[in-house]
Amino acid sequence: MEQPAIRSVLLTGRPGSGKGTQAKLLSEKYGWTHFSTGELFKNLREGEGELAERVRTEFDAGRLLPDWFASYLFEHEMLSLSPERGVVFDGYPRSRAQAEVFDSVMSWLGRPYVAIDLAVSDEEVTKRMLSRAEIEHRPDSGTVEQIQARLRVYDEHTQPVLSYLEEKGALRVIDGSKTPEEVEAAIASILS
Repeated sequence: MEQPAIRSVLLTGRPGSGKGTQAKLLSEKYGWTHFSTGELFKNLREGEGELAERVRTEFDAGRLLPDWFASYLFEHEMLSLSPERGVVFDGYPRSRAQAEVFDSVMSWLGRPYVAIDLAVSDEEVTKRMLSRAEIEHRPDSGTVEQIQARLRVYDEHTQPVLSYLEEKGALRVIDGSKTPEEVEAAIASILS
């Protein structure tokens, strides 16, 4: 499979916008690393001990974990990743401070990137997340109240990331409410 010109892709969007699905498709298609802070935090949540309990409390309430924690996981991954290997980011950065770290590290490593926002309405997100919670037994999005809390956190903390990425000229926005295949095609057209 021929690699696209851009091999570092940051997928952004509201919770339930399809970032994880599209990140998985990209990583499988091109053999890229799929970096997901959400998955890393879920794995930590399932563990034992004080750290797992702390992560569980924050995660289950739909709150963001500290910037430094997410940035540490990102930096560790990037410093151990081969420069030739593509990477797709799902769920990082989630705050302006994290976005600044992201841009700084990617610039220092000489890895140009594109950020693709999967735009989806609150109504569609709520429908998707309730369905996913039922299927996947997700503790962080099983009720409308939990989903609304996550969307408030997104609006407060993550929305400024989009402004920052737009300032950097790295942001592209696509309609994330389309079918997964249509969204995948839209992403492919951006990367070509």
